[in-house]
Amino acid sequence: MDEWKEPETELSQFVETTLLDSFMKIARVNLLTGEYKFLKMEKVLQDVGFSGITSIYDYIRKQVEDNLIHSQYAGDYLKFSNPEYVQSRVFGGERRIVQSYTRKAGDNYMWATFGIVAPRGCSPENPWAVFTWREADTDTTTMVDALSTLSVIYYKILKINLTKDAYECVKVDKQELEISRYHRISEWWNDFVDRGNVYGEDEEVYRQFTDITSLREYFKEEQTRLSCRYRRRIGGEFRWVQMDLVPSIEYRDDDQVLILYVKDVHEEYMMELRAREELVDSYNRDALTMLYNRHKYNSDLEKLQKGESESLTCLYVDLNGLHELNNQLGHEKGDNMLCSVADALRKYFPEEMVYRIGGDEFVMLSTRLSKASVERILAEVRRDLLQDHYEISAGIESGMRELAVYKVVGAAELAMRADKEKFYKEDGGRRRKRAVNEELEQMLKEKQDAETFLKLIATKFAGVYFVNMKTDTLRHIYIPDYFELLLEETDFCYSKALKLYVERFVRAEYQQNFFKLLDYDDLLGRLQREEMVQFPYQKVDGTSMNLRIIGASVKEQQETIWIFLDEMKGL
Repeated sequence: MDEWKEPETELSQFVETTLLDSFMKIARVNLLTGEYKFLKMEKVLQDVGFSGITSIYDYIRKQVEDNLIHSQYAGDYLKFSNPEYVQSRVFGGERRIVQSYTRKAGDNYMWATFGIVAPRGCSPENPWAVFTWREADTDTTTMVDALSTLSVIYYKILKINLTKDAYECVKVDKQELEISRYHRISEWWNDFVDRGNVYGEDEEVYRQFTDITSLREYFKEEQTRLSCRYRRRIGGEFRWVQMDLVPSIEYRDDDQVLILYVKDVHEEYMMELRAREELVDSYNRDALTMLYNRHKYNSDLEKLQKGESESLTCLYVDLNGLHELNNQLGHEKGDNMLCSVADALRKYFPEEMVYRIGGDEFVMLSTRLSKASVERILAEVRRDLLQDHYEISAGIESGMRELAVYKVVGAAELAMRADKEKFYKEDGGRRRKRAVNEELEQMLKEKQDAETFLKLIATKFAGVYFVNMKTDTLRHIYIPDYFELLLEETDFCYSKALKLYVERFVRAEYQQNFFKLLDYDDLLGRLQREEMVQFPYQKVDGTSMNLRIIGASVKEQQETIWIFLDEMKGL
């Protein structure tokens, strides 16, 4: 046995010397009291002004407070100033704990590795351990550089153990320094909410997500990433962040180790929310007027019916003369009228809910305005619209909470019907037709075909249509009832309706030449060469007809005027 003592002594000395040489600072520490004594300290890591500090935990805290530790790693390092945190880990069975960081060394920063090494018998009864500091090796600096890159994305990276209700800081932002006061992850999660760091509306979601019992059950079943978005206090504002929990490669059902990531997603999530709102809003908007549509109207009525509003005022509006405007001047003019009414309602009721609920019907709902207020505003709306020769029928009704919402709306609609009947009884319909005719005449003059058409406007004719050969649609000046039916039958396609007319009402010997007029390309060429294309024909009842086709704006819109004249009635 004696022959082996000398080699053992040499080996022990070699090991001791090698280990001592690898560390730049070593301290013997009582984990309970914080009492410490440095066994080794190289000059480069000597900290000035620390001689009066008797606790190693205060020593570490002062290093952070004096900015000896780079701010990016201060949170990671500061947790070792918490006696309960260190004791829970060491007395819990960990024999070696390591944390890398950047610290000042003279005028420069250096990568360093802090460690705690505990002997096997370390316990509250024998609380002595060794704290070590050394220059980080290449592998460590590479890993920390990678974590620094991740820290740009993540506020916090923790390694947590659900089974032990414990955690280790992999990367903690400076704003998370308070984490050093907790030694259980559940304790930190709960206190984080209690101190108002989570936005009020998100507290319940956060508490449910971080319930450690539920997490244990979930990961035993799924073992997949689990995510939660919530608003947390950052500086002086609440921002959206996302917490991800991912099973570690060390994960076992009896030792549930996870990696926790927290990152700021405020800008991207706000963009996502805005996109959702725009999608919902577009679903609730009328495409032409951009007022709310009938779907939104029905939904809001249900909410009002279930709500607690003290009163409701409803304005129900219907346009006068839209049908005539569409028929005589075309749907573009009708759309202009709809948009003008929508703009007026939006202008004078900017804070209320305004809807287009049908073709020419609009509704305004207000829980704020009285019936008298709406009547005064409506008078201004009418004055604005009259400047464009537009007139509306309207009904207003108000009701207190005891009066059902649908009854208020129904009463407003009945009042609008009565106003519309009064309008037509008082010659309003004739005024509207006269206004339309004046606009028609002005439009024709602008198209430079007034002389031809104005000769016909005061005579007897079988039909007069503006036909757009590019779109195969028409807007009619005068249309007989039977041709209106043909248009409805063919979905208002002019060439198809005219073909049915020829097949049903024109004598067989004229049909072939009639069909040639429906070759729009050929007709366009003729109109560019000739002032007018004429085609005389007979109907099956023996009536002699003459069709005249005039190019109104052939080059630009390929729009033409088709005039059907009964020869017996003449011009």
